[in-house]
Amino acid sequence: MRMGQLFEAAPVAAVIFVATIAISWYALSKNRSLLFDWTLHPYSVAHEGAYYQLITNGFVHGSFMHLLINMYVFYSFAFYLEGWMLGHINFAIVYFGSLIISSVISVLRRKDRPDFRSLGASGAISGLLFSFILYNPNLTLLLFFIIPMPAWFAAVIFVGGSYYAAKNNYLPGIDHEAHIWGAIAGAALTIVLDPAAVSIFFTKLLG
Repeated sequence: MRMGQLFEAAPVAAVIFVATIAISWYALSKNRSLLFDWTLHPYSVAHEGAYYQLITNGFVHGSFMHLLINMYVFYSFAFYLEGWMLGHINFAIVYFGSLIISSVISVLRRKDRPDFRSLGASGAISGLLFSFILYNPNLTLLLFFIIPMPAWFAAVIFVGGSYYAAKNNYLPGIDHEAHIWGAIAGAALTIVLDPAAVSIFFTKLLG
């Protein structure tokens, strides 16, 4: 399907996609102060009222590779999720809800750590991915872009790996807990907005 058709079917995803690329590119290449200011700094949110960072951190990335990976995953799932599964309003709720919830958890856990910062759309995208998996549990996904496996099993690996990495401080520059809570939030919000997603999941999984 052409990009124009995807954008027409999923305008919310289209705006998020273009805005994230444009803002991240600008922050990385032209305005590092914006990158610093929009990054989630739990200490500043909790003690200085920088609440805007709960959302803005999802629109900036630490590197162009970070941006590329996140936008590739977003492009692979978001447009279909909005256009053919959730609809426009529910899609926006799942995306921004996952972003905010994962950010709030980071703030609550690290509000007294001035050294900690987190940025990127990974928490929100994890929410979209798990929402998508509720509707398509048996779809084949490529874990790490190379290992094929059913979507439901990839979800288990993802959560388990993120938990292990967070507990053992593996790759400390990555907010693994944001991935976990974003995923949980995305699945939970989808079920609240569309309870039929549960029966769809088990029907397809066991069918």
